[in-house]
Amino acid sequence: MSVTTPLPAGEPMTWDEYEAMPDDPHREYIDGMAVVTPAPGLRHQRISVALVTGLREVLPPTHDATVAWGWKPGRDEFIPDVLVWARADETDDRRFTGTPALVVEVLATNRRDDLLLKMTKYAASGLPRYWIVDPRERTLSVHVLDDSGVFRADRVLRDGDPAVPLDVGPASLVVDLRTLLP
Repeated sequence: MSVTTPLPAGEPMTWDEYEAMPDDPHREYIDGMAVVTPAPGLRHQRISVALVTGLREVLPPTHDATVAWGWKPGRDEFIPDVLVWARADETDDRRFTGTPALVVEVLATNRRDDLLLKMTKYAASGLPRYWIVDPRERTLSVHVLDDSGVFRADRVLRDGDPAVPLDVGPASLVVDLRTLLP
């Protein structure tokens, strides 16, 4: 479960106050608050790393993928489980400030944030592709930003479905849930 921690003393915090806090890979800045989540479990990490490994094999040299790198679209900062971006847009080692080609969230304890809050905020930031991997339901949901600026469900892969190529922007990645979800 996400724990929203307003600082200082019950008040929303400014970006400068957030920036002054010690680095913590499990903290995001959403709506003027530090949002703290538990560390991802082993299964969660294996899924994220498997996706990044597969993505790096198919992405052109102009793009890269990584696990848990900060993304700051406007006033908020998120730590997506997987981020695909154009190398030309990489300007800061600490966080990415451009628009990624793809963000993937692996559902864990903060399901509501990933399914509602982040989906809305990611769409508002212009993110073109958003995947949600649900290890419990053994699904991968593909969402694509439509012309009205809202994500529409493009497809849902279920455990046992045949492997299919999925658009990641600059490339396609063949995804087989039987091997992705341990």
